[in-house]
Amino acid sequence: MKKILLFTLIILVQFQVISQDAARNWTVQLTAVASADPAEITLNMAPNASVGATTYRIFRKVKGSNGWGVAIASIPSATLSYTDETVEIGVSYEYQVQLTGGVTLYAWGYINSGIELELNPNKGDLLLVVDETFETSLASEIALLEQDLYADGWMVTTLFVDPAASASEVKNEIVAQNDVLPNLQGLYLLGHVPVPYSGDLYPDAHTDHKGAWPADVYYADLHGNWTDVSVNNTDAGNARNHNVPGDGKFDQSKVPSTVELQVSRVDFHDLTVFAEDEEELLRNYLNKAHEFKTAEYVPTERGLIDQGGFTGMPEGFAQNGFRNFVDFFGTEEVYELDYWSTLNGNDYLWSYGCGAGGYTSVADLNAGSALTSTSIAAGFGESTFTMLFGSYFGDWDVQNNVMRTAVANGRTLACSWAGRPNWHYHSMATGENIGYGVRQSQDLDSDYSSLLLGDGTFVTGEGVHVAQIGDPSLRMYYIIPPSEVLVENDVTLANLTWTASADGTIDGYNVYRRTENGLWAKLNTEIVTGTSFVDESITEPETYIYLVKAVKLKTNASGTFYNESLGSVGTTTFYADVNAIQPIEFAIYPNPSNGIFRVKANTKIDLITVTGIDGHVIYSGSPAYMVTDINLDQVESGVYFVTLSSNGQQLTQRVVIY
Repeated sequence: MKKILLFTLIILVQFQVISQDAARNWTVQLTAVASADPAEITLNMAPNASVGATTYRIFRKVKGSNGWGVAIASIPSATLSYTDETVEIGVSYEYQVQLTGGVTLYAWGYINSGIELELNPNKGDLLLVVDETFETSLASEIALLEQDLYADGWMVTTLFVDPAASASEVKNEIVAQNDVLPNLQGLYLLGHVPVPYSGDLYPDAHTDHKGAWPADVYYADLHGNWTDVSVNNTDAGNARNHNVPGDGKFDQSKVPSTVELQVSRVDFHDLTVFAEDEEELLRNYLNKAHEFKTAEYVPTERGLIDQGGFTGMPEGFAQNGFRNFVDFFGTEEVYELDYWSTLNGNDYLWSYGCGAGGYTSVADLNAGSALTSTSIAAGFGESTFTMLFGSYFGDWDVQNNVMRTAVANGRTLACSWAGRPNWHYHSMATGENIGYGVRQSQDLDSDYSSLLLGDGTFVTGEGVHVAQIGDPSLRMYYIIPPSEVLVENDVTLANLTWTASADGTIDGYNVYRRTENGLWAKLNTEIVTGTSFVDESITEPETYIYLVKAVKLKTNASGTFYNESLGSVGTTTFYADVNAIQPIEFAIYPNPSNGIFRVKANTKIDLITVTGIDGHVIYSGSPAYMVTDINLDQVESGVYFVTLSSNGQQLTQRVVIY
């Protein structure tokens, strides 16, 4: 709370020195260059026009830790770079850079950087909470979603709920799942899952909109005290926002405790501007999300910002665009252009737009006119991730809401109401999923500034209204995955083969293994450059599940990390004592053969020979696999003998070549 009050005071004091481009002035626009030899990270700051600023204060912490501690460096504001030489390869760092002048804070920025970072193969448990209306009609799409989530490192549990249930009843089911799942991290709400309402707030500063707002964060806060006894307000113009004791809407305007879970929603209920019904809109969304995750569609890595009529607003709402997009793309790939006309025909990975709003519109974002839900439904937006801000529509549970309409349309997969508060997506640059940034932006105990302008009459940071529309598992970058993973085992090893990724620019593959109740562990120490791998680390009879992912070292404006595709799965079971020597068994087929035949054994083959009836060796090889193909189509017709050697044993069978 002290941090919030301090920022409020600073912002109020600084009104006179903020230029017309407040969005840039509130932002330290950061990029990073990561070097492996020597190990160092160089931060670069774009020039900032704040009058009176004298010093950059630089803070650093390991990603995921709490608190920024003391500054690691202070440099003059005219010095626009700083090299951190105390970093290690493979460690993920977050930096906060403040532009100050004495005690005055003029601007700030965050960046997540590292050198050759690796993605975490174990993202935790994800609870997929689905409106049961679609349990049958969308069964195949939901199954594909579950498969994609699993292939990206999530352990998925699906819960179907009654859309007519109360939010409290759904919360009880979520808490019950949290009690049995070992590491619940994410909530994906799919369909019109009951919408919690809470608070006596009006973050858009309209008094006729003061009351309870949609509050999905209620589901993500597992241990907070949410009550329904004290707020008594029926002044809002829309009865949805009325909040009285005992009505099932909660009192809290701010999140009462630490947010434990990442939460995001895909909900196309009551979007009548589309010709498609809710079911078809959900189907379209799940299909386009799958296409994005499998890199069938790869958007251009650039950001679009349109401040509409808000360019001169002292809060600088579009700082949400500049602060995040420069981390992703660098200043040279962040463009200020008209929002809707640009996105109709031009693809952008990210976009931001703000303007005076209504529930179904944002002013000035459509060639100077209002962007409406109707115009969105009639067009085709090509921004994968977007942020929008304006009055009213942050209250998203209303017919034809402009945010939900944007996500239902075109290529768009995610949207947030970014302006009150700030949103923090910077870790997506190093491979994190969008839900990670949602939790950082909602959390009461966050280390990141959520405040913009606030005069005490409406809630900004940590408000219960902070919500993400879209799939919470989405990452920014994907690769075409490999396919058809085949696993063949013998006594002591598993032989994996797969079909190569169609992405010709990859560095190779990572191979992961888990047991049915275990976590993924990477087996290869170096990137696998071929399409096969031998797992020689089998020590116990067990069912083993393998995941093969395409991998490529990704370099962007935040650093370097090993990006991965979704994984392709293969499974095998070792039944016997893996240290025991089994009797050799093998078969030859077809037999008789035209000279091309297959040998399939029940164990690894150390050596295979083919001899004629006179004992002359005509073939010898050491395939080290349980199955091998032999081509003797140039050999004369007759009877030949195939001998297998394995674990000190030999066995011979005959083959007839015609």
